[in-house]
Amino acid sequence: NVIKLSSGINAEYGGIDPAYFNFAAIRIVRRKSAVSLFILRFVIQSIQEKDMGDLGATKPPTAEKGLTMTIDAAINRIGKSPTVTMVLVATLAMSCSFVGTLYAYIVEFTGFIPEEMEQFSCVSQKCLDLKSKFVLDTGEVNKTLYEVATICDSGMERDIDYNKYTWDLSRTTFAIDFNLICKGSSISLLKSLYFVGGTISLLLSTVLFESLGRRKTAFVAGAIGSVATFVGMFSPNYEMMAIIRLLQGFGNFTAYGGCYIWVLEFVPEKYRVYYNTWSMLIWCIGYPLLVFISYITYTWRNIFLVVSIVTIVTYIPLLILPDSPRFLMSIGRVGEAKTVLKKYANLANISLELDGVTLVVGENATKTESVSILTRLKEIWNNGALFLETILQWYLWFTCCLLFYFLNYGWSSFGDTPYINYLFAGLGEAIAYVILVPEINIFGRRKGMVFCLGASCTCFLLAMIPWTWSEVWSFERLMNLVAIVFVSDGFALAFLYTNELAPTTHRGFALSSSSVIARFAAFLGPFVTDIFGNHNTLKLAITAFLAGAGALLSLLLPETKKMPIPEQPRDVTIRRKEQNLVNPCCNVREDA
Repeated sequence: NVIKLSSGINAEYGGIDPAYFNFAAIRIVRRKSAVSLFILRFVIQSIQEKDMGDLGATKPPTAEKGLTMTIDAAINRIGKSPTVTMVLVATLAMSCSFVGTLYAYIVEFTGFIPEEMEQFSCVSQKCLDLKSKFVLDTGEVNKTLYEVATICDSGMERDIDYNKYTWDLSRTTFAIDFNLICKGSSISLLKSLYFVGGTISLLLSTVLFESLGRRKTAFVAGAIGSVATFVGMFSPNYEMMAIIRLLQGFGNFTAYGGCYIWVLEFVPEKYRVYYNTWSMLIWCIGYPLLVFISYITYTWRNIFLVVSIVTIVTYIPLLILPDSPRFLMSIGRVGEAKTVLKKYANLANISLELDGVTLVVGENATKTESVSILTRLKEIWNNGALFLETILQWYLWFTCCLLFYFLNYGWSSFGDTPYINYLFAGLGEAIAYVILVPEINIFGRRKGMVFCLGASCTCFLLAMIPWTWSEVWSFERLMNLVAIVFVSDGFALAFLYTNELAPTTHRGFALSSSSVIARFAAFLGPFVTDIFGNHNTLKLAITAFLAGAGALLSLLLPETKKMPIPEQPRDVTIRRKEQNLVNPCCNVREDA
């Protein structure tokens, strides 16, 4: 029992030489001394309560070499400090989270299509002829005639430019400047190109993170996005705006990925879910911020200017913060990693003596050989359980992402101003992320996903009820606002669930491939409203089917809460057997 206890302390504190405890344990076993046992228990209890820094420079009685400490042990000690300073550091690093909201939805406020065109004075002869005919046919002189549908259906869009119309819009939009009034799909494409840039980021960022580091890559990519946004202020045409959207997507997704990895590499494992939730709440700040910027700024070009200034400011902390100590260890710069750890220990007011201590990545850390994507796919195909779970994860990522962006790019279909729409959307997501942790603790991963997607399905079905109580408020809109809470929860849960479902050998592939599929779904999101038009019932039926199918398919996945993470594909098969889950009848090899 003493040896077990000493091994547990050794594991918890990450590689302190076992001679500290085993030496005393052996003496106790030999002497069978109750007094020594009592003393050892007291020492162990004191160690648990006291900072381990006091032992950092001490050599064990039987050790000839210096101490060995894992970087996890050092980070766990620093991360235990409840100081506000450490929270602020992580917050600064993740401040770029809300930049994604600004970039994702900036087109909603700068390229909107006015729903009714009575805001301009018509001087085109074709317009005057159409107006005269309308008056003669209906006798209604003052009735609004110039709606978007009227202009586009009658071919008047060819006359819409500054030379033939006197515009009286209170806020400018590039939909008019670039002659896109009747080209809603072109504007939807601009929204989607942001996610194409994100996909390019996904393909290149891994190499950049490992070569330049997380911090430097995040700053350079963030600067690219900010500069592109600034250039958007001077965009002369649609083609230039398309390039800007690609650069915004590449810059933000790469910068966010770098910041996210940087923070998680420096946060103790048991606290990561909370920091993950905190980063999502920071993302929600982008909604009211974008609404505020757009509300006080009347020209679309100035909106791009203000957003570019705000975004570049969020990346300034990356010039101050040091590199990730894990990254420094991975490239052999151990001395710098120790220096970084000492700085944060001082910041947290914790004694961390690393002089003479051998700092290692992990007690049993081993590097796996790099293998090709084709090899990983073959391994997945050869293991039926892994194949099934990978396909199911892809479906969940696709569904959650498609529903998320379908909702967030479809608020304009309910009327009302984009300011109100996106304030409500931000509120819904904030609620989702606040309840995410207790939801996971109550339901676990599998039942949590079933609950989120099942509730989303219910909301979409209820939204079919044709109940309207004002020009802009209906039961459909209310149910969509409720649905965004559950969809956001499901989307956030997918990140955690995939990390725990995939074996260590295939986790990188599982996350990257799922992210690619999610980007494709995000690309489709803005087009959903355009595709279905006024066929709301069909649209809601399809979204309800996708969510409901996801809830049912989640039942085929195992529960991973408080379960060991699989290391090899065969562990996935064993896990499914232990939980009495259905295993595929083919392509199963126990040794795969």
